[in-house]
Amino acid sequence: MKNVDPDQNPKIHNYPMARQSVGWLAILTLFFATSGATCVPKRNIPEFQPKPIFTSTPSADQILEVLNRSRNIQSLQSNFVTVNPNKIRNLDATLVWQRERRFRVSGGISRMMGNNFDVGSNDEWFWMAVRDGMNPQLYVARHSEFDAQAQRRILPVSPLWIVEALGVISVDPQQLMGAPIERPDGMMEISTLAPSPTGTYTRTVVVDPKFGYTRQLVLRDPSGRLVATANQLDHEYYPSIGMSLPHRVVIQLVPALDPPTEIDITVGKYAVNSLDPNQVTGYDLPHSAGYQIINLVQYSQGLPQAVTPVQVAPGNTPPNTAYRGVPWEGPLFR
Repeated sequence: MKNVDPDQNPKIHNYPMARQSVGWLAILTLFFATSGATCVPKRNIPEFQPKPIFTSTPSADQILEVLNRSRNIQSLQSNFVTVNPNKIRNLDATLVWQRERRFRVSGGISRMMGNNFDVGSNDEWFWMAVRDGMNPQLYVARHSEFDAQAQRRILPVSPLWIVEALGVISVDPQQLMGAPIERPDGMMEISTLAPSPTGTYTRTVVVDPKFGYTRQLVLRDPSGRLVATANQLDHEYYPSIGMSLPHRVVIQLVPALDPPTEIDITVGKYAVNSLDPNQVTGYDLPHSAGYQIINLVQYSQGLPQAVTPVQVAPGNTPPNTAYRGVPWEGPLFR
């Protein structure tokens, strides 16, 4: 049976507002507070260690040339991901992203027990599904409606911002706010404008002046309020795209009216540009059987929410990744 559009589902009931005040990651944290998870460890390979790019302080044009190499990345995927919400436990996960808006990261306590959380996006919708014992919840929003909303509960940014946090960053030279600034710690800092339907955000990118990779992202809303940061570590060089990507990213999300959240993501190895560019399957909204559906746009507007338990088959599985064994036992996709 096909997925049901949350806007068209006829079975709508009132959802208690007090229950909705709990963010999806807070639920995830509580659910996994007593659980453990493991992941295949990342193994350093000399060939893929970052190499110096700059021999002297780089100019803005030189920094942008390296950052914009990310435009050569059409897809990323990994079977070896851990997600740690709010410093509680590592959860096994898989990750796949396909330019522009097709994204999915899903996982749980262990691979044997299936997925307990599913965060994803397609061309129209994004979602966050959490199976929290007897109260599984599915948060959904249309990109266009979410992007046009200035006041956002639970999430201050779209989940697609995680793609920038993972190192896929490009910069329009016309949006530069000035020359690069050398920081006291030796890093270079550039600030750019980030226009949106609700006003112009400010994005600050911290770049290593020797290796050319990003070390930190900072995003502020049109009022100057901090909404998200990403600290990037453990970089590895990918020869096929001529740049390094971080393999550990610590994200902090700061909603205006809800508690902040920290997400620590570690990636073992990436397969870069291994997906068929015509592949469109695997990015559907999760089947809503048994979920309480919460529209984030309606919630932010203070409107009653829908609880829509539709009787359908279990949820979709993410697209197949390029490798199934541990990455160093076969060819590496670079």
